[in-house]
Amino acid sequence: MRRAVLTVVIPLILSCSPARGPRDPGVVMGEGDDPSRDRYLAETFLDIVSTGFTLEAGVGSELDLSGKEERREAWLLIGTDGLSGAGRVRVTGASFHEAFHLTVSPSSGLRIDLGDILPDLGVGLVSSGRRFTYPFSSRHPLYRPNGMRGWTGFYGSFIRGGSIQAVAGPVRVTMFSGRPASHGSDDVKYSGGRDISGLRLEAGTERITGGVTAMEAGSRGGGRIAGLDLACSSSGRRYMLETAVSSSGRISAVWGMTIDGNDLDCGIIGWSVPAGSEGFLASFPGLSTAAGRLRSGASIVLRGRLPRRMYLSAWGEMRRSSNGYGRELATALRLEAGIRWKRSAARCGWSSRVQGSEDLVPFPPGGEMERETSSGLVLTLSYRPSVPLAVVMELKRPGGESGDGLLCASRVSLAICSLRSRLSLSAAFYSARSGNPRFSLYEPSGAGRYPWKGLYGSGKRVAIGIDTEISVFRSSVSLLWTGDGASEAAVRLSASI
Repeated sequence: MRRAVLTVVIPLILSCSPARGPRDPGVVMGEGDDPSRDRYLAETFLDIVSTGFTLEAGVGSELDLSGKEERREAWLLIGTDGLSGAGRVRVTGASFHEAFHLTVSPSSGLRIDLGDILPDLGVGLVSSGRRFTYPFSSRHPLYRPNGMRGWTGFYGSFIRGGSIQAVAGPVRVTMFSGRPASHGSDDVKYSGGRDISGLRLEAGTERITGGVTAMEAGSRGGGRIAGLDLACSSSGRRYMLETAVSSSGRISAVWGMTIDGNDLDCGIIGWSVPAGSEGFLASFPGLSTAAGRLRSGASIVLRGRLPRRMYLSAWGEMRRSSNGYGRELATALRLEAGIRWKRSAARCGWSSRVQGSEDLVPFPPGGEMERETSSGLVLTLSYRPSVPLAVVMELKRPGGESGDGLLCASRVSLAICSLRSRLSLSAAFYSARSGNPRFSLYEPSGAGRYPWKGLYGSGKRVAIGIDTEISVFRSSVSLLWTGDGASEAAVRLSASI
């Protein structure tokens, strides 16, 4: 069977090209730094509205090399100056999932969205479009709200319905309504509560923006929720505040500031959120975890630039949570130092152990949140001897109650200009010294796939991937072998004009 698979794969590599990968929403990030952002981009690569005319169709398949097909996928994307839309289906075993949205702009000040949508309003207490910024940077999570977003991801809750946005000068009004839904184990699962409807009024300039949001059945308890948010910037400083109140009278708030200096960047965030007081569609990292508890806390990030291309950064966070009978305290600390040369870079990061009822960022949204995932020591060395070749070597030593161990991983990327292709090779060896430790491995595996793997105990794995582009065709193919005899393959093909 392996020969048959390889016989099919090799011609595809030579004749097609890689599926269009996740579109970057504007945050400049290093490869493999943030599981939250990588998951978001892999799941929503169809959701960024493009300008001009775009037409793309693609299919994907993930299978093991014994011949059993595990997951199939197909998508269609179309975009013009006044109309854009995307549709996507995923079949896993006997389960079928669909996601779609359509955006129509009959005029420059009017926009209509239909299908699967997600409000991106305020900072995230009422509703947020699940945009993530690297949690250990000073910009986390201070961003401007973007109104309604189409949603073709297969994790988290969303609204299946429609919205209208009207803009007149500095003022924007948004109305939306739909059925709250999520992708369950079998198919789309609709909430048993009432439909969600909302209204938002927003106004502002480049320096200051404020908005008022009201949602019916938008709180976690199913009642009304309203929010007020304000963001302003001046002379390298940015301030934000959001407060929300539910129909039960509970009031929540989040506030913060960032300072971008010549040699020092700083970010400070604080929050106080009573049990269940935020929105059903809220996704402020960490606040949706243990939503039935009273939560408060603060986070601070410092990043300093030193001479000779060196930098130091520190991130600390403290959280309190209470269920009315007892209170728990969770703290975490991360320190990182790095240096950059002309063609290489090195960094060393250390994270304290996480204790308490809630997990601290980073975490992949929609996945199982494991405790102590941020604990341990990381050493990374990147080297680019030439433009087509890049090498990354990494050592990780996690530790915690589950055990400790050591992971050694390497990644090599090579551009093959004559074939308009890029070849990637990654290998990892991990061993448990005690217990059953969890390793977090970044493993490039082709466009549109979540690259972070959770590994336990001891083992080894080798992955090979190639992206190719010929004319309007793109393909992405990856093969994986593990030390316990398992093997997988993934193929994604698309054509776009």
